[in-house]
Amino acid sequence: MENELKSNITNINTLENQIKYGKVTLVGFGPGDPDLLTIAGEKALSKADVIFHDDLIDQDFLGKYNGQKVYVGKRKHCHSHEQEEINQLILNSALEGNEVVRLKGGDSMIFAHGGEEVEFLKKGGVQVSVIPGISTGIAVASLTQIPLTLRGIARSVAFITGHTSDVHLPNTDTLVCFMAGSTIHKIAAKAIAEGRNPKTPVALVHNVSLPDQTEFLSTLEELAGSETVYPTPIIIVIGEVISSRTGLAQTLELL
Repeated sequence: MENELKSNITNINTLENQIKYGKVTLVGFGPGDPDLLTIAGEKALSKADVIFHDDLIDQDFLGKYNGQKVYVGKRKHCHSHEQEEINQLILNSALEGNEVVRLKGGDSMIFAHGGEEVEFLKKGGVQVSVIPGISTGIAVASLTQIPLTLRGIARSVAFITGHTSDVHLPNTDTLVCFMAGSTIHKIAAKAIAEGRNPKTPVALVHNVSLPDQTEFLSTLEELAGSETVYPTPIIIVIGEVISSRTGLAQTLELL
């Protein structure tokens, strides 16, 4: 009974803190084109006192909002802040009573530290909500017209991070690799070593949804044997579904 009473008091205190302090909303910006931001995300940004934003967010677009902008972007070997520091900055701002938006590229809960931030902020006693964004790993399918699943060809798909080349490669028909620009050659070699067909097609797509979106077509075999440097950010799709798009099958035969 005593423990239950203490638990109830703790819950009441937490609720009082959440009412007293500001709140944090994690917003997924989408793959890059501002037109793909959701209506809910737009509303949250319009009300925000402070916007903590990543590296790949359109700066001109951000200028339309009145909230204070705080850059906390991270690129490979170039972090403006470490993740722990970002967590604390967001929490401190909310504790000051601000309406805070944490704006991230893609979707906040897919390879974006969103789960870590939500947990940290909740432990800090502030109210947290999450507005979904279009993940770049999903958008790449629509914007290249390469399906990630296709009847008779691909019934399963996995999303992986290629941040390191020792990543686990699930045995799915299609693989979508995030952050693999510098490791794709080793990932391709590993995929072949684990039994994937060396002729499996690969699509590498730079700046998904932006005016300069660029597609590079290859195969696992070709990537494993080359040292070509691809521009980043880049999303990589591996699988037979790539050949299904009109015109791509003929292109791949020439590689």
